[in-house]
Amino acid sequence: MKIAFLHYYHNSIFRGLEVYLNQIASKLSKNHQILSLTGPKKTTPPLFKISFIRRLFLDSASLKVTLWSIKQLPPLHKFKPDVIFALNGGWQSLILRLYSWLTSSKLIIPGQSGPGWDDRWNLFCHPDIFVCLTQRQLDWAKKATPWKNQKFALIPNGVDLKKFTPSARVQPLQLQKPIICIAAANQKSKNIDKTILAVKALKKGSLLILGKGHLNVPHHKMPQYYRACDLFTLCSQSSEAFGIVYLEALACGLPVVATDDTSRHEIVGNAGLYVKDPSDSKEYATVLQKALDKNWGNLPRLQAAKFSWRKITKKYNELFKTLRFKN
Repeated sequence: MKIAFLHYYHNSIFRGLEVYLNQIASKLSKNHQILSLTGPKKTTPPLFKISFIRRLFLDSASLKVTLWSIKQLPPLHKFKPDVIFALNGGWQSLILRLYSWLTSSKLIIPGQSGPGWDDRWNLFCHPDIFVCLTQRQLDWAKKATPWKNQKFALIPNGVDLKKFTPSARVQPLQLQKPIICIAAANQKSKNIDKTILAVKALKKGSLLILGKGHLNVPHHKMPQYYRACDLFTLCSQSSEAFGIVYLEALACGLPVVATDDTSRHEIVGNAGLYVKDPSDSKEYATVLQKALDKNWGNLPRLQAAKFSWRKITKKYNELFKTLRFKN
């Protein structure tokens, strides 16, 4: 089978979506022909603000992605894919929907944006399969889609269990113990400011922030930083689609403190504790302390093992078998 991925920002930043593309394309390449069409380097995704122009995908960033997507049609057509993954949303989703209809290829859109306007638009474009990352997202998508015959799949993101492991090199850190780690871009939705206040309320220990910036830690070095810490936390807003960093921290043996919503419960399970209101620094700090006091044993690693890329790739291969192609 020939499978094509389109992702404009892949060469310019490394977030969960980029990890997803690297891993799933690499794993699927063992049994399929893969084409990854990626954009130029040093093209940083903007921090979108909700506006009428943005909702129409007519802002400058969306238009760049649209123009780039159109330019990818000739190499895409030369490859003749059976399956196309649209990863940028907006007009790209509609362009590839029309292309797939004309060529009888199948369009798959993973819900990496999370419940909200972007994935409502992706659902409006009526992909052959809309992949939901959590049961919560699947429940939302079934209500949000305008199409009665929309097909869904429930396949979460995964983690590389060989790379992210408790037993390997530890990054030396001159920080006061306990060390609490957060890995996130400095965006409002990540609630980093609330995490800082919560750790301050503990009146002990340190907060290690691994995120976007000139001092950013390369992704391949993240495991050794996780292993140097005692606890991982990320209490981002509930609209977040998934959060691969939870799995990475768990795989390295770290317990997690996360937002108390159904998606995070699906990901973290009983390998962490939950904060109902991250803006309440006293409550947040109390949960952090409880997590630090508990002996977690091998629970984090066992939870991460449920999301190995081997298992996730198997689910995608099973999904491909359900697609019907014209002879």
